[in-house]
Amino acid sequence: MFGSVCPARGIGEAMLVPWVNKEIMIEHLKQISAVTEKGRHAVIIMDGASWHTNDIAEPFSNVSITSSHPIHQSETR
Repeated sequence: MFGSVCPARGIGEAMLVPWVNKEIMIEHLKQISAVTEKGRHAVIIMDGASWHTNDIAEPFSNVSITSSHPIHQSETR
């Protein structure tokens, strides 16, 4: 499942898919881009999956990606 929310507007987008890959993520970004109001910009926070790369947002002028890398167990000790 892919999901996104805009707390300020109280809206969200979601996709329920049997697998995930770069192409499906791009489809989800299309949804996000389409509902992002004119003059606004969506920032997507993703984990460190190898296919969560900035190039998937390049086709969209109103979407950017940033990464929130997972905390490794060794960092919590």
